Amino acid sequence: MKILTVCGMGSGSSLILKMNVDSILEDEGIDAEVEAVDLGSVGGAIADLIISTQELESKLEDYDIKKLFVNNVIDKEALKVKLLEVLK
Repeated sequence: MKILTVCGMGSGSSLILKMNVDSILEDEGIDAEVEAVDLGSVGGAIADLIISTQELESKLEDYDIKKLFVNNVIDKEALKVKLLEVLK
């Protein structure tokens, strides 16, 4: 499985989100490749899941990839609940 973490252009938020996703997946024993990308790089990427922030929902709606949107990239517990639900 390949997961993209996507936040605004030039934002360190994608990297923070990636680190949290990596940590959750490792803790749960889930094998996946996670890549942090900016919004402009999504078009050429191949992935099974996009994890992004609520404010980018309308900009990502045209991509035919499963998506998960979070309110806060540093709220690891809220992310964990949503991520594990999507991965079931």
